[in-house]
Amino acid sequence: MLRRLYVAALTAVMATLAVAAQTSDAGGNGRSSERHPSSLGNGRVVTDEDKVNATGGDDRIAQLEKEMYRYYSSNATDSFMLITDQLIEACRKAGPSQERLFYKAWSNQAIYSFNRVNRTRGLELANQIHDYAYQHDSKFGLYTSTYALATMSSSLRHFAQAEHEFTEAINYQHRFFPDESAAAPYLGMAKIYVNLEKPEKVLDCARKALAEPNVILQHKLSAWTYICFAYSNDQYSRDDFNRAYAEREKLKRENGHDDTFGTIVNYFYAMKNGRYAEALDIASSIKSGSDRLQFMSKAYASLGDYRQAYLYQVRYKDYRDSVNTAEVQQMSYEFAAQIDVTRAENEAKDLRLSNKDLQIQGAVLITLITLAFSIFYYFRRRKQIRELRHAYNQLADTTTAKERIDSELRIARDIQMSMVPRNFPAFPDRRDIDLHATIVPAKEVGGDLYDFFLQDDHLCFCVGDVSGKGIPASLTMAVAVNLFRTVAKEGFPPEVIATKLNDTMSANNENAVFVTMFIGIIDLKTGHLDYCNCGHNAPVYGERRMHTAQTVFSFLDVESNVPIGLWPDYTFVGGHLDDIRGSSLFVYTDGVNEAENHMQEQFGEKRMLRVLRESTQPFGERTPKTRSHFLIDEMKYALDAFVDGAEQSDDLTMLCVSIK
Repeated sequence: MLRRLYVAALTAVMATLAVAAQTSDAGGNGRSSERHPSSLGNGRVVTDEDKVNATGGDDRIAQLEKEMYRYYSSNATDSFMLITDQLIEACRKAGPSQERLFYKAWSNQAIYSFNRVNRTRGLELANQIHDYAYQHDSKFGLYTSTYALATMSSSLRHFAQAEHEFTEAINYQHRFFPDESAAAPYLGMAKIYVNLEKPEKVLDCARKALAEPNVILQHKLSAWTYICFAYSNDQYSRDDFNRAYAEREKLKRENGHDDTFGTIVNYFYAMKNGRYAEALDIASSIKSGSDRLQFMSKAYASLGDYRQAYLYQVRYKDYRDSVNTAEVQQMSYEFAAQIDVTRAENEAKDLRLSNKDLQIQGAVLITLITLAFSIFYYFRRRKQIRELRHAYNQLADTTTAKERIDSELRIARDIQMSMVPRNFPAFPDRRDIDLHATIVPAKEVGGDLYDFFLQDDHLCFCVGDVSGKGIPASLTMAVAVNLFRTVAKEGFPPEVIATKLNDTMSANNENAVFVTMFIGIIDLKTGHLDYCNCGHNAPVYGERRMHTAQTVFSFLDVESNVPIGLWPDYTFVGGHLDDIRGSSLFVYTDGVNEAENHMQEQFGEKRMLRVLRESTQPFGERTPKTRSHFLIDEMKYALDAFVDGAEQSDDLTMLCVSIK
């Protein structure tokens, strides 16, 4: 008997010490939250006052819950926040019987704040829920904070993180609360797969949500919303979509109001049934800025207005980047790490022995504690030494890997630069051609490009800018340069070259990578210039006035067209200048006019024109520099002075050409 008592005591002490060590490693649980509702959870003591306040309050709580879900799908922010505040307070007074609804209301308030009020505030509320649940040892509270974080991570487009958190929430709920519906996290995963364009997984998650126990009507409506989203994909027929749409309409009437995605479902209904003008009107009324811009771009493309489609696509990407600020994303990552640590600690708590009232004689207990501490210290010290050795080895490996990557990137940059002509004067045996160009990537490798070559008595050239930066942009740049040279050597005019490049690069372009480009061909005998501008910045034309011997710089009036690679079967329109002999053509990428200084002010087109107009070197001077070389160097000097050491944010490319 004494031996069993001894073993039981030793096990209890070791388990307690292990949990204490884990808690210490995780940084402790001394966090404080801004909001401090009275205790509600395993550690709460229900008072007589609570029981009196809770009497007859069930009907009011049920009504508040109904109102919460009704306003959750609306834009009535003040009403929703007031209702949820009242519901949280009513659940607090009702005691442990309303613990789950208490956390549901609080997490709904956090998610609503994140989506409709302020993203930083939403993350702060979710963090408060997590801290409060941790302090009161509430498993359901930890579940709701995990679900809230997953929802916010999904909105920030951290899809891998969100998918992980939703899966953890589902597993946690099925394990500890099998009678509760896990429809909400299933619907959250469905939303992720909508963004990732995986309709089969969207359907799977929506159907699993419908199969959960005790699914509320609002979640049934949302599930059929996502089924409609999945069937809007081109791989499903119009009949598939319309059947799902009809089922959703029945649920909407039963619910008494629509959900937040009702307008978007109607947009897909119009698009799926070929009513593109109606779809455009619906898209313009969508309240979400990101969705409105994205869907208007698609509607314009379906109507054949590719210029508007491109403009709204660019605005959509700029809007999305501006909303998901670095600060909010960092808060999301930190909160995710905190959730994972707490979940691990909570699982450790579940392993504690249930018998905490075990008492043994004082001498035995002191001996066991001393022994346990000695063992703990010994193994803890060994673990620290192993971790230190492992960290050192990792640092060495990381340093070696970084050096290898840096070396490979330098090689990649050399290879990339070898793809564009770099020897100047470009044509030393042709005194009638003055051409100079430069390219400066923002990273080790970049997406800007230029190329030029002589074919008979024609000078072919181009300047381009690939969307994005880094290695993906550099790979597309290599493809674009080789395609241009191959097609241009066939003798096609610029607009045909652009069309052929677009047909090739838009095929299987799942990532929507595009290239803006200016293509020109000069007849050296006549000075005639044919050109095609493919969504690129308009070049600057320095026209030589023969009667004054002055050069007047202004932007060339060009048909902008659309970038290469976005829409197949687009027909590009070109232009021409009859005679550019004696004049200069300055072609550049947006890294020039959008260069920023430390105050985030842009260099701008006006300042760029002023630099060109104030250059005074006479045309044709070849010592020490040609006119084109001189103009580009003047622009580089002006840019360097303007940015004053600020980090370069975009690739920078310039090409200047003059002929006699």
